[in-house]
Amino acid sequence: MIRIDGINKVSLNTEPLADKLNRRNPEFAQRIEAAIKDVNSDQHIADDSIEKVIQGQMGIHEGMIALLKAETSLKVLAQVRNKVMAAYNEVMRMQV
Repeated sequence: MIRIDGINKVSLNTEPLADKLNRRNPEFAQRIEAAIKDVNSDQHIADDSIEKVIQGQMGIHEGMIALLKAETSLKVLAQVRNKVMAAYNEVMRMQV
């Protein structure tokens, strides 16, 4: 009789939460967190540049560049979120 090892070793239904968290790839979470922080930083820079343009400390072109950079980074982050959610929904629809 041939024995197959490894089957039913790890089940998502019976595996403790701590073990699931230990298996998770922290690199992905760190990358998402860094991307969110970068977008937030761009938004703050854009806000500061608006004030500087109003006060005359910065040219309107530099202010517009900061605003467009913040807008673009926010749109990219939103698209990444949409793709991740679509992939998650696709995995959840899979039958096991």
